[in-house]
Amino acid sequence: MTNLPHLLQLAKLQSRNGDMPEARETAAEALHTFAKTEQHSFWIESARVYLQSCIELEDIATAEKVMLEALELLASGKLSESLQASVQTLIASWFLAQGKAAESQAYLDSAINKATHSRDLEVLARALLINAFQLSFNQKTFTQALQLLSKIETLLAEIENPELSLIANNVRGYIYIESQQYEAALNTLWKNYETAKRHGYQTSISSVLGELALVARAQQQHEHYRLYAELALKGLNPQKTPRLYKRILKVYPESERNHKAHYDFEIDEKNRFVRERTKGPIDFKNQHILFDMALMFIKHPGQRYSKEDLAEKIWSQVYDPDLHDNLIYVSIKRLRTLLEPDLESPRYILRDRKGYYFNSQTHVHFKNLEEAPL
Repeated sequence: MTNLPHLLQLAKLQSRNGDMPEARETAAEALHTFAKTEQHSFWIESARVYLQSCIELEDIATAEKVMLEALELLASGKLSESLQASVQTLIASWFLAQGKAAESQAYLDSAINKATHSRDLEVLARALLINAFQLSFNQKTFTQALQLLSKIETLLAEIENPELSLIANNVRGYIYIESQQYEAALNTLWKNYETAKRHGYQTSISSVLGELALVARAQQQHEHYRLYAELALKGLNPQKTPRLYKRILKVYPESERNHKAHYDFEIDEKNRFVRERTKGPIDFKNQHILFDMALMFIKHPGQRYSKEDLAEKIWSQVYDPDLHDNLIYVSIKRLRTLLEPDLESPRYILRDRKGYYFNSQTHVHFKNLEEAPL
């Protein structure tokens, strides 16, 4: 990855860390840059990060414009056979994410032929992997999927691509679990866990822990089941990785599912009630401005608010340093006093050169809304 342009490196890093909104935004910037310079291979990789982010954010519709551009690029005649195959795997993934298996397979078949002819092992492995993933949807094709995965393993032994190795073993582990081959599943999953840790794939770590929880549940190892599921959830931000978070939440023990332990905040907006994980209930009685300020920060994690923004949004006034500087300072201090377990080391209301912001790694549950940190 070190040979990639900075923007593409950053997008991939954000994706590995589970920062999908940021990854999509960076990938969009990279797409614009590489389109202008006609750096097609980098454009394709940026489009792949963009699509993966949209899928994880459960927002596949947003990917349509970029995927139509990929189709145009494929038809342009500007690509080598290897790059054509790479684009086709991208388009196949897009169709598969929409449930269009036949369309996906047509592009995969073409990609496999082109990658084989051009001897591009990485693109070939990716195409076969998407095929194996599709076959894993049906128990009747598990054997075919495992045969493909064995071929992929041989290909990956010739190249170094931890991302594809992780996905391949994830599919293999899923098949073993569904086939009740739990010892084989455990061997595969722990191998994946070590790979994910070694290469810093944070979302993959949570995914593996979720699968380990399934195995523990099947083997009636109740304490391990609860522990793995809880660790899997703690490693995710529901707003940034909603698809994976919801999938793992279904694994979480029903008796523990609504337990407060994996939320930093529980908020009942209608009744103006807030509970912080360690401080317990927080009293916002008769503190309407502070409550409104808290909601503004919490509902927009990571968004920076300058003094001008705060004056306008909280007090509906044009910023005046003489009037607002001290007012903002005091209000932020009072808000931190209410929310922060440790005033000397705040972890929720933070500040940088662009302004004040709410820590986007915070897990928040709104009682009257669909579960997600807003």
